[in-house]
Amino acid sequence: MAVIAALLLFFCPPRKGFSAESDREMLTDLRQIEFAQIDYDREADPYFAYVPGTIPVLVSAPHGTKHFRAAEGRWRGEDAYTSSLAIELGRLTGAHVLYARNKAREDANNDMDGAYKQFLAKVVKEKGIRFVLDLHGAEGDRPFDVDVGVRESTVAACSCPTYRGIVEETFSGFEAQLFNQHFSARSEGTITSFARNKLGIEAAQIEINANDRIVESKSTAFKADPSRVLGMVKRLAALIRAINQEATGASPGP
Repeated sequence: MAVIAALLLFFCPPRKGFSAESDREMLTDLRQIEFAQIDYDREADPYFAYVPGTIPVLVSAPHGTKHFRAAEGRWRGEDAYTSSLAIELGRLTGAHVLYARNKAREDANNDMDGAYKQFLAKVVKEKGIRFVLDLHGAEGDRPFDVDVGVRESTVAACSCPTYRGIVEETFSGFEAQLFNQHFSARSEGTITSFARNKLGIEAAQIEINANDRIVESKSTAFKADPSRVLGMVKRLAALIRAINQEATGASPGP
């Protein structure tokens, strides 16, 4: 695990700020990570990898590869580019990253217990994580760009009462109906519920439309509009920086 993290950081140095050149590099890097490092079909143990960060925020991508949902007795497809996006967000913000890199015989966002959740709990405890941003992917025909699952509708009862306003502000003017419209993360098996109820920290589940995340599909001819992918990356990076600022009083950075 440590070797994997070190290699990722060696080949993918941290980014600071945005420019036309860095935007092009970002899209290239996302594609290269997805094609070279994320294997939807090959099993491995462990099937996930971790990249340490420098701020008390962790970006999670448990469905970046195919995964087995025991409750349904079937394999489910990958949420393409969520793992690559998580890695890129870690580079941009200093967030910790936990992501699926190989086909998994568990569903970390459905099973009540498993290796992914156990490792997540360890990182939260050892690194002082305050917030988990859990990334997922939705089909391109879904009627939204982003849907944020926070368990309950009221601020007091939701999974991120401290940071909900920041999430709302980040996506203001982008998604009219933002919270719990299609995926509430209310099930106790979700990473969001696990973080909130078992680990005692705040979390949110971010469902991202394929048109806002898939640079180039590995299995079809689909390619999202690059400007939409870049826009989503920048919004999520801004969200992470704002949450870190709220949690630590640090400068939001570039």
